[in-house]
Amino acid sequence: MKKLLLSCVIALGFMNTHGQITLDTTFSCFLGYDFKPVQISVNETKWFFADTLHNTFSLYNMDFSPFLTNIALPEPFAMTSANAMQVLYISRTLFDCDSSNIEYAYYSPDGIGKPFKVLRTDGTVLFQLDSANGPYAYGANLGGTDLIRPIINTSDGAKLILQKSTSLQKFIYSLCGSLPTGVFDFRDQTISYIKAFPNPASQTVNFKITVPDNMGVYELIIRDGNGKGVNHIKGYGANSEISIDVSNYSAGAYFYALATENRLYKSDKFIILK
Repeated sequence: MKKLLLSCVIALGFMNTHGQITLDTTFSCFLGYDFKPVQISVNETKWFFADTLHNTFSLYNMDFSPFLTNIALPEPFAMTSANAMQVLYISRTLFDCDSSNIEYAYYSPDGIGKPFKVLRTDGTVLFQLDSANGPYAYGANLGGTDLIRPIINTSDGAKLILQKSTSLQKFIYSLCGSLPTGVFDFRDQTISYIKAFPNPASQTVNFKITVPDNMGVYELIIRDGNGKGVNHIKGYGANSEISIDVSNYSAGAYFYALATENRLYKSDKFIILK
């Protein structure tokens, strides 16, 4: 197995403990590297390192021993370029029931002229739909949206939902496997990052916001029942409360969303009574 050609400095074996929290590892990487944990099966979590300078990615075991290294991608995925390609799902059996192979979805969030691909780490293309990505939202949600998450588990098995960037056409595919569950993900839409109260209201609506520390700057967006924006408020920090005077709002339903520069984390509605 190749040795990882990654400009990261990893220090293992720390036993710096405070209460019941133990420091396992520290590492630092130079600009051009992306890092995250990925769940490739129910019982397997790997560390994902993307080398956007050399257009490869590597997987490491939880103890940072090599698992798969220097997987070459079919085209550049520089994270800051327009229509950049990204590795989305990495799995053993989500797309192909042969568990001896590692597979991954490769796509552009914008999807403009870019394909949605599923490849094995040996370079075999398992699936491709040109000029396609995962929908930002399903149905008429009046401006509110979820993360781009094209694969969902359903009572009828896992489904891949794609859309053409050049039309409104949607494609729904049944998959061989299912998404691993039971691993915490702060992007989970079941987590309540924002709550509006009182609801219904007539004078003031308060928004209690609790977000991950790494979210940084976010925006509270409010739209009327026709989807027209009526208020945009920037916020900072992990926990805050924002109060809005709605005494001049017309009676009816309004929709609010918690957003960052790249995505919307939560959308819901509140009612104004007069």
